[in-house]
Amino acid sequence: MGRPLLKPDQRRGEIDALRGMALFGVLLVNLYGFGADSVAWEGGLDRFFWSLKHVVFESKFWGLFSLLFGVAFWMQTQSDDNVWRLSRRFATLLLFGLCHALLFEGDILMLYAELGFCLLALYRLPDRVLLPLALACLLVFPIAHGINPDRGGGDVTADLEEARLWLQEDREASLYVSGSFWEIVTEHAHYLPEIPWEDYQWPDSGFAVLSFFLFGYIAARRGWVWRLTSAPKKAAQIGLMLGFVGLCLMIVERYLAHRWGFSVFGPSLEDPLHRLLGDGVYLLATTLLTLAWFVLGLGTFVHYQHLTWVKYLVDLGRLSLTVYLMQSLIFTTLFYGYGLGLAYRLGPAAVTALAMTVFAVQAVLARCWLRCYAMGPAEWLWRYATDLRPPIWRRRPDPMPIP
Repeated sequence: MGRPLLKPDQRRGEIDALRGMALFGVLLVNLYGFGADSVAWEGGLDRFFWSLKHVVFESKFWGLFSLLFGVAFWMQTQSDDNVWRLSRRFATLLLFGLCHALLFEGDILMLYAELGFCLLALYRLPDRVLLPLALACLLVFPIAHGINPDRGGGDVTADLEEARLWLQEDREASLYVSGSFWEIVTEHAHYLPEIPWEDYQWPDSGFAVLSFFLFGYIAARRGWVWRLTSAPKKAAQIGLMLGFVGLCLMIVERYLAHRWGFSVFGPSLEDPLHRLLGDGVYLLATTLLTLAWFVLGLGTFVHYQHLTWVKYLVDLGRLSLTVYLMQSLIFTTLFYGYGLGLAYRLGPAAVTALAMTVFAVQAVLARCWLRCYAMGPAEWLWRYATDLRPPIWRRRPDPMPIP
């Protein structure tokens, strides 16, 4: 039988709930990658949901997931500081990521595993070293993009007619529409493994992910996370304040987009000062909103832990690996040509509704699953490969082990 990685009282429901919430944001942004990000969707409702995704979710929820990864890593080291065991844990996650990336090019597991090994090399260093390192990693994107604006061919256009043409071409000739399962897998295999530093000029680069890992780890190690959970009302107030400032900065970012044509994921502005200003505003806004989600979520989920919807998020968080992989199986079946072939046919409003529906169904399934089993199937395999012995499978009256 498997042993718990944490003592029963170390299982934090608010952390699980935050992880469950982060899964929704990751799902939503992933779904937009199949055509809903195009400016060709010009209806009022579509533009509203695109703006909502961009301002509230985009870059913020992988940041939230990364913060939680750092917190969880600290919790792992408190219950088992065996470097070889933690290495097997990340190696297994890397294998999950390699398999997942063959199906979906937006995989994050492989990158998380690779950067997890970086955490193993760094986590014993003092905070006076880790904190400047985290800040330096966060600043790589705007500085590197300012020095070298050429990020290769972009797939974003502000021209409406060109966007319509691209969308129509994708509907007719995209690999995801016309390709078979094996053709898609073969194409994705060309880009493996993930190179963590390859996208250093982008706001979602491996450097940015590592910085949030370190921020989460430092916050947990210094006890900031647990002080916030012990004062949920204060945490909610801090979260609201951070969120207000972050939203104000996103309004500035939207003004820059309207005034100069700035696009953080699109073609670079010719003026280096305008480019640096736009990137800097987006980076600061994203960081503050990520922290706002984290702090506000901690306060909310501690204060309202008795509510049913919070318990559903907790269940989703405890099955996070299984839920994440299931999401990919679901939406690739819906969008790819060997499935329903809906890629490039759903706009922002429809995609948002789809994300909410899939997430709600998964919440119900997670609750039903955990009535009988101690962990999800992917978590069970992960634990088996990490511990080299089969973990507890059927649910028992004693507290559930963390996957």
